[in-house]
Amino acid sequence: MNPFWLLLLLLTYLGLLFLVALFGEGRGRRLAQGPWAYALSLAVYATAWTFFGSVGRAATEGATFLPIYLGPTLVLLLWPFLHLRLLRLAKAYGLTSWADFLAVRFGRDPGLGALVTGFLVVGLLPYLALQLKAIAQGFLFLSGEEAPLADAALLTALALALFAILFGTRRLDPAERHEGLVLAVAFESLVKLLALLLVGGFVLLRLGNPFPEARGRPDLEALLLFPTDLEAYLSWGALVVLSGLAFLFLPRQFHVSVVENVKEEHLPKAAWGFPLYLFLINLPILPLALYGRLLLPGENPDLYVLALPLTLGGEGIALLAFLGGVSAATAMVIVESLALSIMVSNHLLSPLLLRFRALGSLLLWRRLAILLVMLLAYLYFRLAGEAYALVAMGLISFVAVAQLAPAGLLGLFWKGATRQGALAGLLGGMALWAYTLFLPALARSEWLPEVFLTGPHPLLHPEGLLGIRGLDPVTHGFLVSLTANLALLLGVSLLTGKEGAEAREAEAFARGRPQAGRLGEAEELAQLLARVLGPEAGEAFLQRAQGLAPSEQTAQAEAMLAGAVGPATARLLLASATREAPPEALLEEAARESREVRAYARALEEARRELAEAYERLKALDEAKDELLAAVSHELKTPLTAVRALAEILEAHPDLPEGERRRFTALLVKEAARLSRLVEEVLAYTRLQAGLPLAQRPTDLRALAEEALALVEPLAGEQGIRMEAHLAPLRAFTDGDRVLQVLLNLLHNALRHGRSRVRLELTAEGGEALFRVADDGPGVPAEARALVFEPFQSFSGGTGLGLFLARRLVEGLGGRIWLEEGQGAAFAFTLPLEVSHEDPGGGRRGEHPDPPGVPPEEGRA
Repeated sequence: MNPFWLLLLLLTYLGLLFLVALFGEGRGRRLAQGPWAYALSLAVYATAWTFFGSVGRAATEGATFLPIYLGPTLVLLLWPFLHLRLLRLAKAYGLTSWADFLAVRFGRDPGLGALVTGFLVVGLLPYLALQLKAIAQGFLFLSGEEAPLADAALLTALALALFAILFGTRRLDPAERHEGLVLAVAFESLVKLLALLLVGGFVLLRLGNPFPEARGRPDLEALLLFPTDLEAYLSWGALVVLSGLAFLFLPRQFHVSVVENVKEEHLPKAAWGFPLYLFLINLPILPLALYGRLLLPGENPDLYVLALPLTLGGEGIALLAFLGGVSAATAMVIVESLALSIMVSNHLLSPLLLRFRALGSLLLWRRLAILLVMLLAYLYFRLAGEAYALVAMGLISFVAVAQLAPAGLLGLFWKGATRQGALAGLLGGMALWAYTLFLPALARSEWLPEVFLTGPHPLLHPEGLLGIRGLDPVTHGFLVSLTANLALLLGVSLLTGKEGAEAREAEAFARGRPQAGRLGEAEELAQLLARVLGPEAGEAFLQRAQGLAPSEQTAQAEAMLAGAVGPATARLLLASATREAPPEALLEEAARESREVRAYARALEEARRELAEAYERLKALDEAKDELLAAVSHELKTPLTAVRALAEILEAHPDLPEGERRRFTALLVKEAARLSRLVEEVLAYTRLQAGLPLAQRPTDLRALAEEALALVEPLAGEQGIRMEAHLAPLRAFTDGDRVLQVLLNLLHNALRHGRSRVRLELTAEGGEALFRVADDGPGVPAEARALVFEPFQSFSGGTGLGLFLARRLVEGLGGRIWLEEGQGAAFAFTLPLEVSHEDPGGGRRGEHPDPPGVPPEEGRA
C-alpha cells in the first residue's frame, strides 16, 4: 500500500478520536458517564499485545495466551468486595493512583510514593514501547517499507501525547472527570473488538475450519494441547496470578476503574460485561494463529492479523485490522501516559515545585510529564524494543506492576502492615525484577554486557537463581521477586511497629473511612484551595463543606488537594491553614466531660426553674397574706368601730329612752355577729391553707340543708325575704360540717343580694347530689362572673372569702361549683353520691359527668 495514504489513514483515525472526545465533552457527556462506557473503558486492558501479540504467542506456544485473560476474569469475581472498598477509600482520600494509596496508607510517606512512581515509570516503559512498536510494525508491513521503523512510532507518540494533554489535563481539580477521554477509550474498545472479529470471520469464511488440518500435523497439534508437565502447569498458574495482579495494579486500570468512576452502581454491570468482552475478543485468536502457521510459515507471528487478510486478497479487511491494532495501542498509551504523568507530578514534581514556590506551574509540568513519558517509551523502543516479541515486552511490565500487590492488598485489609515492611518488600521485589528481567532484556538488546545474562555465579544466574531450572524467564522472575517481596513485607512488619499518622491511617483503612488528622476553618481552607487549584475549586469546596463538621471539612479539602498535587504536598499545604487535631483518647474524654457538663447544666436549669416557681408561689402567698391581713383588718375595723361607738353611747347615756337603748343593743348584737362571721371565715381559710384532713362520714344531705335553712331563717325574716326549698332525700359519704359551711356561705350571700325570696334545691342528677341556691336579686355583673370564686374579690362588701372558701371546700369533697346563667344569682354545686376511689390529696373524689346545660367554663369556675 502507498505509505502516504496509509499515513493519511492513520492521521484520519487519530482525528476521529479527537472528534469522539469532543463529543464526549459536550452532548455525549451523559453517554460517557453511563455504565456501558465504564465497562468498555476497562477494556483498555486489551492492548496491541492482545490484538497482535496474542496471535503471535498462540502461534508459537499454543493456548498459553489464555492465562493473560483468565486472571482478570477471576479477579472480577472479587470485584464487588475488593474494588468497592478501594473505590470508597480513593474517593474519601482523593487518591489518583496506587502510589497515592501506598503513600497515604503507610504514614503519608513522600519517599514511598516517589519510589513507587519512579519504579512504575521505568517498569512500564517496555509496555508503552510495545504499543509504539505494534503501530510501527503494522504501518511498515502494510506499506511494504522496511525502514525507518521509528518514524511512524515517533509521529504516533507525539500525536497521542497531544491527545492526552488536551483531554486529560484541563485542570488540576481532582473532582474533574474526563468524559471525552473515557468515551474515546470506550469507542476504541469497540473498534478493536469489531476489527478482530471481522478479521477472524473473514479468514474462517474464506478458508474454513483450521482445526482438522492442524490435528494432522504434529507441530501444530501441540499448540492445541494443554500442558502436561509440572513446569508448564506452574507457568500457567503463574501467568493467571500475574495477569490478575496486573489488572488490579496497572496505573491505567486504576485510572479508568477508580478515578473516572462516576457511580458505584456501575461496578456490577462491569463485573460481567468486561469478562464477556475478553471472551469475544479471544475467539478468533487460535484460528488465526493456526492459519498463520499453515499459510505463512516464514512470517512474523505478531503480524498474522494483518498478513492473513492480505494473503487472501482482503486489503480492506487488512486496513481495518490495522486500525483495530492502532485502537488497541493508542487507548493504552493515552491512559497509561496520563496516569503516569499524574503520579510523576504528584510524587516527584509537586514537592520540588512547592520547595521553590512554583506550585502554580504544576499543570504545565504535568503536561510536560506526559510528553516526557511518551518520549522515554519511544527511546526504550529504539534501544530494546526490536529485540523482543510483543508479549515478552508486556510480561516484563506485568511483573513490575505486580510488585505493588503485597503492600497494596495487605495494606487494604491488614492493620499490621508497616511502612518499614512495605518499603523492604518493594525494594526487594524491585531489585529482583530488575536483576531477573529488566537488565537481561537490555543485555539481549546488546545495550548492556553479556554478564547480565549469565550472572557472576551459576547460583546467581538471572534466569535461574539458586539453581532453579526449567522455568521460563518471566515465570521465574515473577515468582522469585514476588516471593521475596511478600516475605520481606511480612517479616519486617512483624518485627516493627507503627505510631502516629501511620497507626491512624492503618486504623482508618481497616475501617474503610479516613480519620481527621488536622482541623481547619472552612474559609481558610477555601482560600488555600483557590490559591492552588483555582477560584472554582474554592467555591466548590464551600458548597460541599456546608453542614460538615470541621474534621470532615478538612478531610474534604485534603482529598481535593491530594488528588491534584499528591498526598505529601497536600499535607504540607494544609499545615499552613490547619492545626493538629487532638488525640482520639483526648477527644473521647472531652466529649464525655462535655456530656456531663451539659447534663449538669440541664439539672441546674431545672433547679433554677423550680426555685423560681417556688419563689413566685411564696411571693404570691406573701402578697395574699398581706392582702388577707389588710382585708381582715379593714373588715374588722368597721364592726369593731360600730361596737365601740354603740358601747360608748350606752355607757355615756344611761338615761337613754328604752326604745333607743333596745335599738342600740340590737345594732350591737348585729355588729358582734358580723365580727364572729368574719372570724369564722378567716379561721376556715387558714384551715384550708394548712390542708387539714376531712372528717367524712355517712351524711343525710336533706337534714343538712334543713339545718342550714333553720340557721338563716331569722336573718331572712328580719330582712323580709321568703325562704323556699325543694329538698330530695339524699345521703352521701362526706364531711357534713364543711357542706353546711358551704350552704351557709351561699345562703348568706343570697340573703345579702336577694330582694324578696331565696330558694334552696337539693336533687339527684347523674349519680351526684346537686345543690342550687338562687335569689331574685340583681345578679352578678358580666365582668365579675369570671372572678367571683377568686379570693378577696368582693363586689358588694365583705372579705371576698365566702365564695372562694365554698369552691375550695366543694372541690375538696370531690364536687364542682359554678355560677349559672339567668335572672338573679344562682350558685350550684355537686357532691358525689358514690365514691369510687381515694383522693391522694386527702379528700374523696367521685367520677361524675358534667351537669347538662352548664357551660364547661362556668361549671369549672
